Amino acid sequence: MPDLNLTLELAFLYDLQQIDAEILTRHKRLKLIPNDIQKLREDFRVHEQKLNALKDQLSQAEKEQRFRSAEIETLDEQRKKYQAQLTAVKTNSEMKALYSQLEFLDQQEEKIEDQILELMFIVDDLGGEVKKEHEILSTKNVDRKAEEAELQTIAQDIKADISEIQEKRQNLIQKVNPDLFEQYQSRVATQHTNLVTPVVGNSCGYCKLTIPPQMLNEVKQARKKIACPSCKLILFELLNLEQTDDATGE
Repeated sequence: MPDLNLTLELAFLYDLQQIDAEILTRHKRLKLIPNDIQKLREDFRVHEQKLNALKDQLSQAEKEQRFRSAEIETLDEQRKKYQAQLTAVKTNSEMKALYSQLEFLDQQEEKIEDQILELMFIVDDLGGEVKKEHEILSTKNVDRKAEEAELQTIAQDIKADISEIQEKRQNLIQKVNPDLFEQYQSRVATQHTNLVTPVVGNSCGYCKLTIPPQMLNEVKQARKKIACPSCKLILFELLNLEQTDDATGE
């Protein structure tokens, strides 16, 4: 007959390993959440920077447009002065000089008006881009806040799960053989691996090595601890519910 006490001790430790694995998985997921939130914020900042850059370009174009319009006003004032001087000229050479200046002003004004027209198109295009990017940013901001809130909720749920599992762990530790528990803690600390694993069929449940028939029989008898020749984890046979009740009843 197999020694159900040893088998149970190993089974309890195996359950503890499973619980620790669950806790570790949740801690890893919890650790990723701040990074996920940071990525959301960085993506939002990229669009925010794009919008600000477009606004700067628009502001610069509008400033240039105002500057060119001011130049037109200055030319108009200059033209009025030259036109006023025409009424007071006394020689053909003076009149010719004034007409030459007026012609030059017309050429300058035409050139500036072309620049203003080009700037109007630029301002119009940039204004459209700013409006479009602003709408995108507004939508992304709403989505970002919703996703951040969801991640925060997930984090709280994970913490609650960990707390609940930790409570189960504490209860289970009371059933684990103290010596086995100490060996397990030492193995985890030094080798970052488990201590026990069940036999699945005729193979090691961890590394899948086929267990020789004689060793498999010794594992089932559970007279002593038998380690897998490959992964070195202690092997045990999973008990069915009826066997477990019989063993615990004793």
